[in-house]
Amino acid sequence: MASRTIKTSTPLEPYKQGETAIEGQKDIIKLSSNELPYPPSPLALQAFVDAQAYLSRYPDGSQLALRDAISKIHGISTSNIFAGNGSEEAIGLVIRSVLSPGDEMIISENSFKMAEIYASSVGAKITKCPERDFRVDVQAILAAITEDTKIVYLCSPNNPTGTYTRKTELFHLETQLPKDVILILDAAYAEFVGEPDYDSGLALFSPHGRVVVTRTFSKAYGLAAQRIGWAAAPDNIIDAVACIRTPFNTNTAAQNAATAAVLDQSYLKEIVARIQKTRDAFIEELRNLGLTVVPSQANFVLIIFSPHSTDVPALDAALKAHGILGRPASESAHEFRLSIGTDDEMAKTISVIRKWVQTPRKEQK
Repeated sequence: MASRTIKTSTPLEPYKQGETAIEGQKDIIKLSSNELPYPPSPLALQAFVDAQAYLSRYPDGSQLALRDAISKIHGISTSNIFAGNGSEEAIGLVIRSVLSPGDEMIISENSFKMAEIYASSVGAKITKCPERDFRVDVQAILAAITEDTKIVYLCSPNNPTGTYTRKTELFHLETQLPKDVILILDAAYAEFVGEPDYDSGLALFSPHGRVVVTRTFSKAYGLAAQRIGWAAAPDNIIDAVACIRTPFNTNTAAQNAATAAVLDQSYLKEIVARIQKTRDAFIEELRNLGLTVVPSQANFVLIIFSPHSTDVPALDAALKAHGILGRPASESAHEFRLSIGTDDEMAKTISVIRKWVQTPRKEQK
């Protein structure tokens, strides 16, 4: 019988996630996926446990309790909020509801890869704009707008750089975009920003506007395993997403835990302050070793090496030899990202890096 070839509609490359294991090692320090190294709010943990009483029932498809809680904290109408299986699903739903084959989405050169994958999957064009000093260049984005542009997608703080777009730049971008262009602001790391000139984009949000803001419970709230995030979207986007969102896309345990987590803002602030302190100290130690580190307002740092060096695979190997998982940048051979772990985890990490830096390269294995 002749073999048959299944033809896909759009040639895509799968998303490459951070590594989760090291062969031959059991106890690892996982700094590859920007997860929270601490447990979530005790209230969220209890809500998760309580959800077992409803295992035989479908989740609340309206996500009402969660949307009400988000509305209470962020001041967005419940009717303009929807939850997704992680914020990446929310991003994908918006992209799929807006873009058609031949449409264009503009992104920054360093950006969350899944947005690009979602746009490509519907046959849209992707335009990548260059950055300045690892920061989003708003003027470059505005200059790239064409008649085909339907979405501008920005991460702030950006992944993998950790830099953010200043409030004045964000507001300028929104006012200068053509009226029919949707602005998606991915603020997955918003909680970690400590700068006064930052805004996640919610200040720009209007039920009748064109700004969509996505947030997640996977990072600062420590609910990565539950896969839940949310979006604030204008009325027309809410209606469009409702037509393609699966009825029960977020499970009961995730909804309950996220509801409790978002209402426990005191715990969130305590955890965020701890991460910020550890992050800033880690950056200072890396720079004291002579390494180039991008200023970060997220829960990770990006180290930059010479373009043609072999330092990234060498550092990766050195860390893995001590049970530490980082993440070489997928788009660049000279960038290496490390999530922020506990103080003890980062102390071990900097110790390994210090030894690696101080060892002549020819002696390193």
